[in-house]
Amino acid sequence: MGNALRRVQPEASSGVNDAFLAFFRCPPEFGLFQLKGELSNRERCVSSGVSNCCGNSANNVTYVSHQKLIDVLEGVDFDGDTVLLDVDPTQAIENLRRERYLSDTLGERLLRSLYYLVRPVLASSIRRAIQRIVLPRRLREEFPSWPVDCSVELILESLMGLLLTCEKRREIPFIWFWPEGRSSALMMTHDVEDELGAANCDMLMDLDESVGLKAAFQFVPEVRYQCFDMLVAKVRERGFEVNLHDLDHDGRLYENLKNFRTRVKRINEYAAKFRLNGFRAGAMHRNQDWFHLLDFQYEMSVPNVSHLEPQRGGCCSVMPYFVGNVLELPLTTVQDYALFYILVEQSIDLWKRQIDKILSHHGLISFIVHPDYIVRPRERHLYRELLSHLAELKNERGIWWALPGEINVWWRQRARLQLIKEGDKWKIEGDGSKRAKLAFARLEAGNLRYRIDEQTSLNMQ
Repeated sequence: MGNALRRVQPEASSGVNDAFLAFFRCPPEFGLFQLKGELSNRERCVSSGVSNCCGNSANNVTYVSHQKLIDVLEGVDFDGDTVLLDVDPTQAIENLRRERYLSDTLGERLLRSLYYLVRPVLASSIRRAIQRIVLPRRLREEFPSWPVDCSVELILESLMGLLLTCEKRREIPFIWFWPEGRSSALMMTHDVEDELGAANCDMLMDLDESVGLKAAFQFVPEVRYQCFDMLVAKVRERGFEVNLHDLDHDGRLYENLKNFRTRVKRINEYAAKFRLNGFRAGAMHRNQDWFHLLDFQYEMSVPNVSHLEPQRGGCCSVMPYFVGNVLELPLTTVQDYALFYILVEQSIDLWKRQIDKILSHHGLISFIVHPDYIVRPRERHLYRELLSHLAELKNERGIWWALPGEINVWWRQRARLQLIKEGDKWKIEGDGSKRAKLAFARLEAGNLRYRIDEQTSLNMQ
């Protein structure tokens, strides 16, 4: 996999069925997974076909490095309605989402700190040359899987398949992932890095509105430009969303905990003053163990796969997930800067490939497009082409175009909804139930398929 691994003890609150029930929102009676025995104190790396994760195993299996992967479903047994597992899937999924499968070495941290120390005096051509030197090694890494890694979803879908196999159940009910039965969700975000980007916000809003899309703008409150207050007001006036983008975007926010605590105090003050609910760090830097210090409802700094970002890793998921009380809305597509200036792509084919993979798992399609980089005719043309493609998919595939704040509201509502059986029928109860859809999972020729109860003309897999 090319990434160093570190042992992580399971969280005390982790339950074997927690991740499965939270993801599908099944009734608790379908939490039928159990471990065969006590978890060992040793961690091992496992795979579910094409997905890899780390988890402590039952039966005291000895530690194995990433060079020898063990199937997460190896040795599965059935005991009536119960599925017996060797590995705790909740712990494995949490380790993937929280990027605990790798270690950030001291050397990597020092190099990253040195780079951001000298970055202000480096010409953009030199920065891009450095990035292209690093790129081939990054893209050779087998895990996370480039260009989209759906390991979390593959594990959860495999668990659903096991339940359907057990006792040969025909269907299992759950609360559909998106409101009104939409097949997937899409959010467009624009990070504004410098004065050039601030001057091009109107242009980008015009492009978005040409296809009926509303996006979220993330603004840097200090140093980068002098018109923060005016930008917030202008963007909101046009019905777009505003979130906070770092503090001063110097790449050193997460350098150490002491520095983070000092800066996060000012960050939280800006959030309160301007009523900002979402946050994204500069350069997609992150430490999910520190997210509880952010006074935000949602966070957007974790890439699905981070081969083209300064910090390695990736959450290996195309769905929102909670980090404590903070909802993470992961970046699931390549940023425009990396597409245009590092990969030097001349088309949107890579974006299309990523979109297709995300749609196959009904995930969140999320973009970062900077007004700083959509300035030349070539880049602007490619962005128009992307918007046109997204407009076609919205109609053909029933995709929900939403602002990050809207996704945050829905995902929190869905997490509180209950699926109740009344007689021989299932009913969704709770705030947001009118937008929710009852769905059923089933196996067809060994493949997992979904259907939505009383679905409209939306195209479902």
